[in-house]
Amino acid sequence: MRDLLSSAMGKRLDLAEYDADFYATVEAVDGPIVKTERIQTFREPGSPSWEAYAEGRWREALRIAAEPNPELVRFFRQLEERGSGLRRLRIVELPLTPYLIWELHFLRYRADAGERIRVLDASLVGEMEEEHGTVPELMVIGGQAVYEVRYDESGTPVEANKFVDPAVVEGCRAQVTALLDKAEPFDSFFAREVDGTRPPAFDAQ
Repeated sequence: MRDLLSSAMGKRLDLAEYDADFYATVEAVDGPIVKTERIQTFREPGSPSWEAYAEGRWREALRIAAEPNPELVRFFRQLEERGSGLRRLRIVELPLTPYLIWELHFLRYRADAGERIRVLDASLVGEMEEEHGTVPELMVIGGQAVYEVRYDESGTPVEANKFVDPAVVEGCRAQVTALLDKAEPFDSFFAREVDGTRPPAFDAQ
């Protein structure tokens, strides 16, 4: 995927521009939306559940994550009604980082709301990454656009690059879809590797 992105000219967006541009593009989506996540530790300021986790409040982080979110349910339902949907590829390294233990608990509720999530062991992208570089953090919106979200060293989002070249969009979509086909359903991965666990720092809670 990185080889496709490096061969094309993208438009740099700051986070506010990315947010507005993304939702405007989704409103006119013409096909499936696919998302990749490869970084093993992100920072998510602004997410109440993540902030509770980051401050050491594990039970509160899970309680917040489990709160009903009718707006999210409605968003996923609307995507499905348009024949789109959102498919997330979460690439993981074992043992899981503390962040990933939290995120996978959080994603369980997004899956319940209608997001289609699959999990892929990082070893299965090893050869591809040796040849083409680490799988980037992408949002592919139908046949319209690819957004590459960029992060700083702490895992905090800082900007995004938007690509609209049809060859780049289709190439990225095809590669992500191929990886999704190799990945494991979220429910089985969660039951085996995550359910009942918590980050080591929270073992006493």
